[in-house]
Amino acid sequence: MVNEIKKYREFLEREIKKGNRSEELFRLHEARIREFQHERLVHLLIMLFFVFLTVMFLAGTGILFAILPIKGSELFFGLLSLMDLILTGLSIGYVRHYYYLENGIQGLYKFTEKIRGNR
Repeated sequence: MVNEIKKYREFLEREIKKGNRSEELFRLHEARIREFQHERLVHLLIMLFFVFLTVMFLAGTGILFAILPIKGSELFFGLLSLMDLILTGLSIGYVRHYYYLENGIQGLYKFTEKIRGNR
């Protein structure tokens, strides 16, 4: 999705350099912005789900670590720690992706003014 935003941004820059500020370009731009905003919302929900799951899993591991005896449970705690690590990595990846998605879409709003302002 981030690459798609970059390609679309390059397309807009070319069109504006050519002097194209038509109504058709404006409608296309509004439609693409709506698509990107929808994608951003979906990624926000996914990111929040994974961050929530990660926090709950880390808290659960900490509680189990405090309650259960460690002796004889090394494999169990090792697997829990591995899951914590995987979920933390996924959450960091989703936060990073959402950050780029958000900033990319915010950057596209500038083009709205460039297209609309010179009609």
